[in-house]
Amino acid sequence: MATFVVLVAAILTAISTVETSGGVSSGARPARVRRQTGELRQEIPAEFTQIYQGSVFNGTEDIYRYTYMQNESSPRAIRVEVKSEGATEDYPLLFVVRQQRGILSWQVPLMIRGIYGYDKVSRTLCPMDHLQVGVKDEKETVYLEVSAASPTALNYRVNATILTDFILSTGQPRNFLVSPSQPQYYAYKMPPDLDMVVVKVSSPNSLCAVFSLQPIKCPVYDLDRNIEFVGIYQTFMKKAAITVQRSYFPNGEFYVVVVVKATDADCTGEMETIQPAYPSEEAFEMRRVKEVNVVVGPSITDSQYVTAVFVGILVFVLFYVVTFMVLFIQWIRQRNAELEGLAPRPEEQGYAGIAASNAEAPINAQRTEPNYGATGWDRVKMPSVLDTAFTDGLSLNHITILGKKLSNNGSVSSQKEANISPNKPTTDPYTMGEQPAETKPGIPPTDQPNGPPIPPNPPPPRPAQPKSYPKPPMVHTLSDSSMEDDIDMLDDADEDKDIYRTKTFLYVADLARKDHRHLSQKYNLYSWNLLTISVFYALPVIQLVITYQKMLNTTGNEDICYYNFFCAQPAGDLTAFNNVYSNIGYIMLGVLILILVYRRDYTHQKKVDAGDRYAIDYGIPKHFGLFYAIGIALVMEGVMSGCYHVCPNYSNFQFDTSFMYIIGGLGMLKLYQTRHPDINANAYAAYASLAIVIFVAVIGVVFGTPYFWAIFTIVYVLAILALTAQVYYMGRWRLDMGIFHRMYLLIRTDCLQCSKPMYWDRFVLLLVGNIINWSLALFGAVAQPDDFASFMLAIFIINFLLYFVFYIVMKLRSGERILWVTVGLIIITLICWTLALSFFFKGVTTWEKTPAQSRLDNKDCVLMGFYDDHDIWHFMSAISMFCSFLVLLMLDDDLDYTPRDKIPVF
Repeated sequence: MATFVVLVAAILTAISTVETSGGVSSGARPARVRRQTGELRQEIPAEFTQIYQGSVFNGTEDIYRYTYMQNESSPRAIRVEVKSEGATEDYPLLFVVRQQRGILSWQVPLMIRGIYGYDKVSRTLCPMDHLQVGVKDEKETVYLEVSAASPTALNYRVNATILTDFILSTGQPRNFLVSPSQPQYYAYKMPPDLDMVVVKVSSPNSLCAVFSLQPIKCPVYDLDRNIEFVGIYQTFMKKAAITVQRSYFPNGEFYVVVVVKATDADCTGEMETIQPAYPSEEAFEMRRVKEVNVVVGPSITDSQYVTAVFVGILVFVLFYVVTFMVLFIQWIRQRNAELEGLAPRPEEQGYAGIAASNAEAPINAQRTEPNYGATGWDRVKMPSVLDTAFTDGLSLNHITILGKKLSNNGSVSSQKEANISPNKPTTDPYTMGEQPAETKPGIPPTDQPNGPPIPPNPPPPRPAQPKSYPKPPMVHTLSDSSMEDDIDMLDDADEDKDIYRTKTFLYVADLARKDHRHLSQKYNLYSWNLLTISVFYALPVIQLVITYQKMLNTTGNEDICYYNFFCAQPAGDLTAFNNVYSNIGYIMLGVLILILVYRRDYTHQKKVDAGDRYAIDYGIPKHFGLFYAIGIALVMEGVMSGCYHVCPNYSNFQFDTSFMYIIGGLGMLKLYQTRHPDINANAYAAYASLAIVIFVAVIGVVFGTPYFWAIFTIVYVLAILALTAQVYYMGRWRLDMGIFHRMYLLIRTDCLQCSKPMYWDRFVLLLVGNIINWSLALFGAVAQPDDFASFMLAIFIINFLLYFVFYIVMKLRSGERILWVTVGLIIITLICWTLALSFFFKGVTTWEKTPAQSRLDNKDCVLMGFYDDHDIWHFMSAISMFCSFLVLLMLDDDLDYTPRDKIPVF
């Protein structure tokens, strides 16, 4: 019965078709294959480039036999194209290609992801020439079998061609069309003189496709469902590139495979509406046809590679050379001056400033207060604090508090003063060494051992002091240090803050009253804590990025990491060594900062130990803990940025920005600490605040919803107001239950009555700062940028620059000078930052988008064929930060010979 059904189906098929010869035609017109009555399996000798038409049904099979000559010197491949409009998903046509050492099979319609069906399929057969080395002029036979399980006959069309241009040549582009059902691949072999090449693909349209490099072996995985099984691959839209070393593939040979995805979801990240394909609709298939251009070009040579690496490190070695030359010249000048018995005058060291040296600023004309809190030589008796309370602009409440304190402590103070003997050697509370009493009122003689340098205009001798007066709290006397009554209590210091810190005009001496050694230990915690944080933070980061790199190398999935593939220079297991290596500037210049800070610290401590009056009581108080922390942070920025660029992606973006937040925060703290040494934040509070900032940055990137932006904006504004109050009132503002009542009184007495602010300088700074920060908050709430981490970093940078500009303006307004060396550094810093930011905004990658979209920003190398725009950003930003910290380190060098009670606070 089954045989009868088969015979009837064969007769009906023969009647419905046009009679043609049973042989093979060599013409362009399709040749109809005629099945003999009762014949279930027939073998047809076929020729290349000839189109054959036939039909099969359940139980029948057509076999096409192709024969060609192998050619090892010029390998060729066979491409088979089949089409059937009558086949369905339930009854597909099955095609099987048998070669000497492999089998390739597919069906029509070709189902992509089980949804999209294509009735036209083209496949390239794996060439045997590459697999049979040494075999020449030997015939190779390929069999193409066509079968179906359909109860009715299914028509088909078949065509096979030999690809004579199957081998890609170096530097010669190749254009071709691909689609989900018609992938293409070509072979490439590196010339003997090349060890590394760059394979680039480009396309005029943005259809999502996959670009893969696979070893020369069969089978070749060229379909959407299996192209990721072997080799190296990337998704791309308009362009992509892969840098290949000879060691990646045996003999430097590989296939370049390209196939189009059924949808663009893998490239855009957006789900598309599923539209099942109808095999008869040619327009559907044409929508997914992509024109591709492939070119394999040489990468840089080994000598160019080594030269670029050497030049990169040489640039920063030159900074060391120049720095040590300057230090050596200074040491020679200082040594010569010591041999002559004279120290160099400030003007000989470049102390010619951009402001008049002896000019009195308008802001200083009103400041006639005595020195309340100077340390060392100036810790002697002073006029009554009550006598000067009104001139200091203190409120009646403050004067009342002060009067109570003086009434309680007056007798004790008088008793202490009576114990001071002008001829008795005393112990200085700062240097812990005995100083001759006769040298204290004036300047020690120049021929005295370890005497201080002579300033341009030596200060006049201190006028005679009254014999007794009520001593204000927290003022150290020169009495015997063994007396317990002379020990300063913490409670007294807390009470005095309400008086000394709320004056209308403040001097550095008012905010430098705490013990210098205690403050130095406090600020040294910044560096030690940061060093501890860095170790615990860096170790898991290094382990994680190494795991990412190993995963990329093992799977071949280069969508894991967001490199600039058009300028990715591999080295060992690292895919983009240049992006990692370019961070060396942060490390080298950070170490140089530490060296310079240590030299200043050592020199200053040496002068203090020698009893140098100007090192102890003149100029800005020298605390180097924050500078050490800044140097460590710069080094760690290089380490963490290098770790991030091992495999930059969405999961580890915070590695690149964490220490940038710390650098910005420490910079602002150091600038504030310069004239507020007693009231700066401690290390624990500072790092806890920065940790909260980094946590918020991560939350903003992962959960950047409108609800998050609303909460962030509210918290941001409240934090700005709290910080404004803290800075305006010099830390004498508290957040408690009485805050609302105090705010009501402030609005009622100051705002409604239009009274002018008590602290004009701080008011202007905080007003401008609030306007800028409120604008940033509004911009964030409206625009909601995708890169929240960069938005947070911009807030830090803008506020730091704002404070830095304010500091310089107030410094000049106060009649102070900026050394010409510092002015030159400021100009260099501005130029470097301008260049750095210009390269930064030439983005070459972006992890906020998909890997395919990120590759649209990829660019070729711009420096020595090795470094891209982002590498230059690394170099220039490292130099810019180094110069910025040098400016911060040297900004107040003009005040080294200025008494602290003459240095204003702003």
